[in-house]
Amino acid sequence: MRKPENWSHIIVTDMPVGDDWTFAAMLGKCLGTSFAVVSADGRANVSRWRRIGVYVAVAMRLFAHHTHIDVMVSWQQFFGLIYASLCSLFRVKKHTDLIVMGFIYRPKRAVVGRIYRWWVRQTLRSGYIDRVIVYSRHEVDYYATLLDADPGLFHFIALGIDNEDAPSTSDDGFWFTSGKSCRDYDFLIGSMANTAHRLVIVCDTLQQPEAANIQVVHKTFGKHMVEIMSRAHGVVIALDNQDISCGQLVMLQAMALGKPIVVTRSHAITDYVEHGINALIVDKDSQSLLSAIELLNNDSHLHGRMSAASRQRFAQCHTMPAFTRAVAALLGRQPT
Repeated sequence: MRKPENWSHIIVTDMPVGDDWTFAAMLGKCLGTSFAVVSADGRANVSRWRRIGVYVAVAMRLFAHHTHIDVMVSWQQFFGLIYASLCSLFRVKKHTDLIVMGFIYRPKRAVVGRIYRWWVRQTLRSGYIDRVIVYSRHEVDYYATLLDADPGLFHFIALGIDNEDAPSTSDDGFWFTSGKSCRDYDFLIGSMANTAHRLVIVCDTLQQPEAANIQVVHKTFGKHMVEIMSRAHGVVIALDNQDISCGQLVMLQAMALGKPIVVTRSHAITDYVEHGINALIVDKDSQSLLSAIELLNNDSHLHGRMSAASRQRFAQCHTMPAFTRAVAALLGRQPT
């Protein structure tokens, strides 16, 4: 495939978006240059092997034109990691200022895990990646230590989302949760099954549990998922990892809708929620979780105060303009 004329500055994403994508348009405006968008569908609703194929194929296509790409923003980390790995493998002269966004590293087991760690570690140390954006402060030192990488490579930026099309809200009395990565659904379902609290879970990998008060919804993404959340009394999230970014996207959607949050304790959430202000952060035991849910069900004043605080925190810190300005400020610096 021939290189488009506007590939000097590109954003590579796994979402089907166009050049009118809000993030791309705003980033170009902030930096005074236009960004072309290279998109391919490699999101979580696509099968694992298809996602891997998409990552490799797109990275190879970009590598074929590496001398023409001045700035690459890898919205999905694996496009950037594989691109940098190809540059390192063929020892080409560095030309691209490469920014990898939303970096997450989850250790894997056995031989596959050792190979995966070696590949990520070598790629980060290859010199072809200039900045790595993480979505929690904790991850800066955590990844630097875990992967023996330069801490100066990692930069924290608070995640933001575009909520211009957010639906109006109501309260149908149920609790909502969604997501696949780093969720402890066994704990959540075990805690809430056969209680008086209704729970709606949006997740394709779960089967319907034998509990009348819990409903699992499949094949629901984007606006449809947010519409269901907009009718919830609150959002509850049970995490199974203390160190890496997970759950923030659901939390931000909840905050934009003014939904109070109950979430299990994690280092990666403290940049987004504050206990007693816009969330109740609980230890991962059933009694703590149910007590928090009951409190928000029974205390309408607390529920209203936390709802308002969620909206305020979102508007101040986590909108797409705020997020884009932070990314633009980082791109405006010289690589370290």
